[in-house]
Amino acid sequence: MRFLLLVLVPFCLFADTGADPFTENASGKPKGPWLTGPLLTTSAYTVAANRFNLEPYVFFTDSTGFFDSGGHVHRTENNPRAINSVELIQIGLNEWIDLNIYPQFTYNYDTRGRNRIGMGDLTISPTFQLWRDDPRYHMTTCKIGLSQIFPCGKFENLNPIYDGSDGLGSGGWSTEIFLAIQRTFHVRKENFFVGRAALSTIFYSPLEVHGQNFYGGDPTTDGTLERGISVILDCSLEYTLSLHWALAIDMEQVYATGSTFQGTTIAPVGREQQSYLLSFAPAVEFNYSENVGFICGVWFAAYGSNADDFFNVVMALNLYF
Repeated sequence: MRFLLLVLVPFCLFADTGADPFTENASGKPKGPWLTGPLLTTSAYTVAANRFNLEPYVFFTDSTGFFDSGGHVHRTENNPRAINSVELIQIGLNEWIDLNIYPQFTYNYDTRGRNRIGMGDLTISPTFQLWRDDPRYHMTTCKIGLSQIFPCGKFENLNPIYDGSDGLGSGGWSTEIFLAIQRTFHVRKENFFVGRAALSTIFYSPLEVHGQNFYGGDPTTDGTLERGISVILDCSLEYTLSLHWALAIDMEQVYATGSTFQGTTIAPVGREQQSYLLSFAPAVEFNYSENVGFICGVWFAAYGSNADDFFNVVMALNLYF
């Protein structure tokens, strides 16, 4: 990151406001930015009326261990791994409202050859444009959204033989409220900076759990899990190296309250302690056109407390109609 700043700062200091004639559009303004990413931070724009955006993501996840309360990493053997496909479908309802649908499918496997595949949870999210950027007033684009998570994947009465790898969903209803902002800066010719930030809070409903489940437990488990809330802060930067190529990086911070379990169990269910996780997701984008782009990067945990350690390879294809 320090090297990236050393490279990009001179571009900002010696920015050229003139347009490159090879990248100008019909109005005389420079084309771009053509962007697909970043990987984590949501856009602050709603999809325009009668437009459609499809962006399938694929996550290759390796759960490498966990952070204890002091922030030290503990590696584990036979780590569960997953290939998760999330299809982002966005439909523009009018100039200020769009509908986002996130179906997902998961393939879980481990080093012992045990595996399971199936549908995960479904998320439906309407978002509302508060305002768009206006160069006359130096306004930053802003939208708010409401997401509802519908439990679809299997999460309880899991087979102990699979050590939880047959769990495919969270099992409970969840509601997320979020605010997203975004600003674009023209540096020189086809070079642009785009900054995003999103703040969200997730409220989890109480959940009846039976047997070994997504949150732990064992075959004797029977009770109610109060899952608390989570607060997530995402920030990202994108820089267009050219009309077609761009660099992106996300930083995500997640704070979650502890959960409480009431009932009978031998193995722990949920996590009583508060948790914190800091992660980063650098990526490279290739944008074939204004409406078609591809992004590939990694997403990894950098520091945490009472949280899981992980490493992801992430790819996504964006198609805007």
